[in-house]
Amino acid sequence: MKVLICYFSGTNNTKKIVDRYCQSFEDNGVECDLHKIENDEFDKNIEDYDMLGIAYPVHAFNAPSIVLEFAKKLPEASKKVFIAKTSGEPLKLNNISSLKLIKLLKKKGYSVENEYHYCMPYNIIFRHTDDMAYRMWESAKAVVPIDCKSILDGKKEKLDGVFMGSLLAWIFRIEFWGGRFNGKRYKVSDECVHCNRCIKTCPTKNITIENGEFKFGDKCIMCMRCSFFCPKNAIKIGLFNKWRVNGPYHFQKPEKEEENKHKNYCKKSYKKYFEKCQAKVDAEKENLEKVG
Repeated sequence: MKVLICYFSGTNNTKKIVDRYCQSFEDNGVECDLHKIENDEFDKNIEDYDMLGIAYPVHAFNAPSIVLEFAKKLPEASKKVFIAKTSGEPLKLNNISSLKLIKLLKKKGYSVENEYHYCMPYNIIFRHTDDMAYRMWESAKAVVPIDCKSILDGKKEKLDGVFMGSLLAWIFRIEFWGGRFNGKRYKVSDECVHCNRCIKTCPTKNITIENGEFKFGDKCIMCMRCSFFCPKNAIKIGLFNKWRVNGPYHFQKPEKEEENKHKNYCKKSYKKYFEKCQAKVDAEKENLEKVG
């Protein structure tokens, strides 16, 4: 069996999930290839694969526009698909993010059999504590192999629907236009050391230098890669600058307890999410003990 996972990852959270999937497939004797959804041409032959996976970070309760455009260009094929999405909060509204994508895939003959959501730390709005980032990753790391096994066993799993979900997703897609509008308002401060990392890594090639000055075009998809990884925190993100988050997470358990200024943010939802992940892990252990 051979699986292809096509993914977009703004600041590597989704990439970590994809790598975990790839490892889990290979642990089960399944060959797994990856395709990064960016400006590069799609050079894979769908017919060489038995299954397709699509992974992405949720953008305003939708799949990123770059992922939807990729889906539109996929060749027609009768293949099973699983979807893996990441977001910084475990709100049920994240479930609607796949609706447009599923519709596009269905038109091409694909059948989405499985859909999963994983919490990973924010790259905009506010910075999660190191402890929360660690908990998120440890939970996802434990659950992904179980989800992978469900996929391979042919066990269909879909996320719960949301009332008027399609309409809500359509309304939230205003963020696609808003991202392009706001992206043109990005600025670079005097702290910039001209390493040009932002230019080299922008997935839409939206950043250029003209006459020695940085220019931000109208193709921004608000992935936050430029501002998040800027070594000098020199990129101001327009209207959302107060929500700017800078610097990668280390996903290691901190030695000291940290002050959490956002400890009440989605508190019940996070509690439920972590409990659900642990319940899935416990159930898998119990099943393995019975088999053993």
